[in-house]
Amino acid sequence: MTISRLSKGYGQIYTGDGKGKTTAALGQSLRAAGNGLKSFIVQFMKNCPYSEIHSLSFLSDWRTIEQYGNDTFVLESKMPADNDIIVAHQALQQGRTAMVSGKYDNVILDEICIALHYNLVKLEEVFQLLSDKLLIVE
Repeated sequence: MTISRLSKGYGQIYTGDGKGKTTAALGQSLRAAGNGLKSFIVQFMKNCPYSEIHSLSFLSDWRTIEQYGNDTFVLESKMPADNDIIVAHQALQQGRTAMVSGKYDNVILDEICIALHYNLVKLEEVFQLLSDKLLIVE
């Protein structure tokens, strides 16, 4: 059974200091694929082939995933470099592009809260993205 495209958008935020946020978000793309909906996933601060990403390769017709940056500065307890900020903005722009393209039913900004925490992107920019989404569905 497939469901029709959603007439309005919904937002879900997964946050916390432990494991499971990415897995929960990717679970949404799995549910979407099961309903014939396409997902676009932008991963902030990641550039590794995590096990969940490998598993999702079997659903490549139903989801697109792009990784931007890495979390080396976090692991080394350093401030993010200028390039980390540039890459985070590229990720945010790619999420915006996917959102307005009409090609995807589900857009996931994985680790956007962490990117906000490390000032890689500004809260106002994320609010603008959400505001733009509201304009699309109205």
